[in-house]
Amino acid sequence: MGFGTAIKELAGGGNPAALGRRVHRVGSLADIDVAETVNIFRITGGEVMLTCMYGHCTDLITGALTTHPMLTPTIGGVATDMCAISLTLEAAVADSILGWDGLITDALEIQGLGLGVPFSANRQILVPGIIGLVTAVVATVGAIDWILHYIPMDPGAVVNAI
Repeated sequence: MGFGTAIKELAGGGNPAALGRRVHRVGSLADIDVAETVNIFRITGGEVMLTCMYGHCTDLITGALTTHPMLTPTIGGVATDMCAISLTLEAAVADSILGWDGLITDALEIQGLGLGVPFSANRQILVPGIIGLVTAVVATVGAIDWILHYIPMDPGAVVNAI
């Protein structure tokens, strides 16, 4: 078996590059301890196709945290929710995975301890701008790392963690 076949088998028979480039943003309590919008990713150079985005709780979340991602385009600046307001996340323990199925109308929620459901057939096309984490009800303890996968739609398009 060749190297390519071995990688394909690890990806469940699919193309392991199908999710695109991966960006990891390390979280902290400062991201979720105040009702505000915290910038977590920056899109520059053109449009990207978001193939997957999820949170990984690295510490127990206490408090009735509600949070969700939102895109604010560089041009026009009208903020748009990337998913509906989350369910209350006070039950998120370390290694909980937060996610949604990619539909803008669905809610960010705790998907499981150490497991999560990636975007199914849903993808989002994002223009250059800032992805922010909107927190409405704050946590008193906790941290969430955010992982985003994307495919550049334009030659110079890139996503960076902020």
